[in-house]
Amino acid sequence: MKKALKLLEVCLENLNQVSFSSPKKKGELKNIVISPLKNKDEFKVEFRHKKHNDIKTLKRSELDLTLYIEQFKQILTKTPTHEHQILLNKKNESKIISKEVSAPKTTHNREKNYFIPDKEICPFLIEIGVMDAKGNVKSNQYKKFRQINRFLEMLDDLYKKEDQESFHIVDFGCGKSYLTFAVYHYFKNIRNKEITITGVDLKQEVIDHCNTIATKLDFDSLKFVHGFIHDFKVDTAIDLVITLHACDTATDDAILFSLDHDAKKMMFVPCCQHELNKQLENKESAVLLKHGIFRDRMCALVTDTMRTQLLEGAGYKVQSMEFIDLAHTAKNILLRCIKTDKSEQEKQKAIDAYLEFKAQWKIAPYLEKELIKRKYL
Repeated sequence: MKKALKLLEVCLENLNQVSFSSPKKKGELKNIVISPLKNKDEFKVEFRHKKHNDIKTLKRSELDLTLYIEQFKQILTKTPTHEHQILLNKKNESKIISKEVSAPKTTHNREKNYFIPDKEICPFLIEIGVMDAKGNVKSNQYKKFRQINRFLEMLDDLYKKEDQESFHIVDFGCGKSYLTFAVYHYFKNIRNKEITITGVDLKQEVIDHCNTIATKLDFDSLKFVHGFIHDFKVDTAIDLVITLHACDTATDDAILFSLDHDAKKMMFVPCCQHELNKQLENKESAVLLKHGIFRDRMCALVTDTMRTQLLEGAGYKVQSMEFIDLAHTAKNILLRCIKTDKSEQEKQKAIDAYLEFKAQWKIAPYLEKELIKRKYL
C-alpha cells in the first residue's frame, strides 16, 4: 500500500482526476472521485453511494488517502502526462500499471466514443489478451475490441435507466468469455452495481482458464462452471440470460431456461441453425430452396423468425438487431428480449401469426414442442 500512497501523493501535485472503485466490502459507498479545484490546495471529493452522492470541498491536508486506499480494490489516477491503474489485493499489496498520455490530436476524424476506450488501461482486456500492458489494443484484436464495445452499447441501452442495484446473470456457451468479463466490468466498474455472473461452457480447460483470470482480477462475483444448459441449476432469480453463437438448438435450450427461471431479459446471437434445414418446404420459394447456400441462409432467417414469434407469444418484446458488421461474420443477428405485461389477446395474436408462418414453411420446431409441453403456449 505504501507504493500506492506515495504515487497518489505525487499525482496530487498535477492531478486531472483520481477515482477509487470496486469496494472491498459491500455497503452503501460505491466509489470515490477526487478532482482538483482552481485553488490547487483544494479538491472536490465525490462520495458516491447507492442512493445518493456526498460532495465535499476538502483541503489537501484533509484528504484521508490511506483510508480511501484501504476501502477499494482499484484506483485510476489521471494527470496531463500519465495514467496509473493501481490494483490492490486483500492484503493491500499493490500492482501499478502506468502509461504516458499523448496530447489530444486536433482532427475532425474523432475516434468512436467506446465504453472501453482504446489507449486507456482496462485490466480485464489486458488479461484476456486484447490490450497490451499500456492500454493499447493489439493490432490483431481490434475486431474483438469493437465486438465487445458494440455488445456493451446494446447492454447499456437495456439498463441505463434501470435503478435496480443488484443483478444476477447467466452466460451460456461462454467460451473464452470476452463478453462475460465485459458484462461484469460494465455492471461493477462502469455502473457501480452489485453483480453475480455465472459463465457455463462444455470445455473444462476453458472454464479453468477463465476462473483463474477472474480470481486474478478480484472479480469475486464472477465464476465459470462446466456443463450443459439443461443440466445447469440455480436457486435465485435471473435478471439476464446471454448466449453468443450457441449452436443449433442450444439457443432454444437457453430460451427455455430463461422462461423456466422467469428471466427479465435475454440477449442471444444464434448460430448454426441446422434443425429446420431438412424441414423447410415452400412451393412459392422452391427455386430459392434448391440452392444450398440460399437454403442455409433462409433457414437461419426462418429459425430466428420462429424464435421471435414464439417469444412474443410467451410475453416478451423481441428486437432483432445487427450485432457486428456482416463482413466479420454471417452470424451477426442479435435477438434482444424484454419481458412485458402483454395481454392474453396480444400473446394470442403473436401465436396466430406464428402458426400461419409455420404452415407456410412446413416446420415443426423443437422450441415450439417444448413451449407447449411446459405450458408456455
